[in-house]
Amino acid sequence: MSYSHAYAPAFDASTSWSLVDRQAAIADALRPLEDEIDGLQVYGFLNANPTPPSLDIYPSDPFQTGAGYGVGESEVFFTIRARVSTADQEGGQKQLLRMLDPRDTASVEAALAGVAAVVPEGVSGFREYLEEASTNSRLLGCEWRVSAFL
Repeated sequence: MSYSHAYAPAFDASTSWSLVDRQAAIADALRPLEDEIDGLQVYGFLNANPTPPSLDIYPSDPFQTGAGYGVGESEVFFTIRARVSTADQEGGQKQLLRMLDPRDTASVEAALAGVAAVVPEGVSGFREYLEEASTNSRLLGCEWRVSAFL
């Protein structure tokens, strides 16, 4: 696949995607990571009540820009969010580091090759997620902002 600029796959008029198809393709590209991280759940939509470790995918904000190819030809942005338990501080952080490491077999960025591209400055550091914790614990995570063309 060719690249029109530093981070996003070039628009190819021979393949058009619906938003649902593109989001599903991102989730499908991430599913092999379930074999790399014990217990990982990949959910192809926003998951408000995850069982960690988990990855969910949802539209970023801002979400869509015109790609210059006409009506309906857009560049879209998604957030991929990883969350792990803090019950085992070191274990959860190691899981996140594996997903962040582009050389690891559990790399989110590597898994997305050909489906979506991480945008410049599109990977966060560790973040705490308090509102999603179903018990009195916190979740630790990180996020990738990715780009794809419809």
